[in-house]
Parts: sequence; structure tokens; C-alpha cells
Amino acid sequence: MNVAAAGQQGIGAIVHDVDPRHRGEYERWMLAATQAHRQCRGYLAMDVIKPVGAGACYVVLLRFASVAEASAWLVSPQRRQLLEQVRPWLLREERYRVHAGAAFWFAPAGAGEAPKRWKQWLLSTLAVFPLTTLIPAALRALAEPLAPALPALALGALSATLVSGVMVYWLMPLLSRVAAGWLSR
Repeated sequence: MNVAAAGQQGIGAIVHDVDPRHRGEYERWMLAATQAHRQCRGYLAMDVIKPVGAGACYVVLLRFASVAEASAWLVSPQRRQLLEQVRPWLLREERYRVHAGAAFWFAPAGAGEAPKRWKQWLLSTLAVFPLTTLIPAALRALAEPLAPALPALALGALSATLVSGVMVYWLMPLLSRVAAGWLSR
């Protein structure tokens, strides 16, 4: 468990890998668990990210007024009792972490190991090379007839913005999904 500084909102991230044959029971159990969360001191909100397709992974995000309140709920006897009810439907032990405020969004998503650095480097290079070759060339070709006085620095900034946006929002998520098996080996 990763517990950050007190005084900030606490976000509990819980991951349950649910046996697909027990999805219905799990989701009915989730209704009871939600009522219990709402009664807990400092509770603010809950979001559930359900599995896609035949997937098994449910991610539950619980937001509390403080890190201490989020941590207290996650180790409480009431929650432990709820967890005992759902344990037969889980494919493996639950994973959870507590984060302070926005730190949650920048923490590693899973409890597993990160891919090897050389694999991350290779996949990133595979994404960066075509983008840094094609986008600046395309922008230059567009800028020459439309805005010939556009400074090179402005063109470079626009190019960097486009490359970063395509990388973060489209290409790296796509490549990471396609190469997930290879990255985890």
C-alpha cells in the first residue's frame, strides 16, 4: 500500500479480478459495499470501472476527505467482512493502494512489475520516429504556402505539441495494448 501525505483528499484504488461466472453476484455485492462506503467517515464519491468484453478486472476508485480516512476504511473490520463475502468470486487476491489527491493519476496502474526498460525504450522509439519525421515535414509543407513568415520556433512548438498529443492520447495507448503480451514477458 502506498500512503501519501495527510491533509489531502485520499483516493483508494481497489482492483478485483472477478471470475466471469460470478459477475452477477459480484455486482449485487457491490451494491451492498457501496452502501457501506457511503456510511464511512470522510467518504466523498465512488467510481467503478467495469471490465471490457470478457475481461475480469473491476477497478473501484473511492474518494475520501483525507488519506487517513481512506486508509482507515480500507483496513476496517467492516470492509474486511465485506471482502470475505466476495473472496470466493475473485480469481486472485485484491490489490489496493491509497494515494493523496492528484498523485493517484500519476502512479503506476497495476501492482505488477513495470515492463523492462529496454522494451519501453523500443516501443517509444517505434512511436516517436514516424511522428517526429512526418509531423514536422507536414507542418513545413503546410506553413510555407499558408504562413511563410511563421518563425521556426513557432513551427517547432506546434510540432512538439502535436507529436506529444498524438503520443499520449492515441499512439502509445494503442501500441501498449497491441504489445501488452510482449511487454509483460
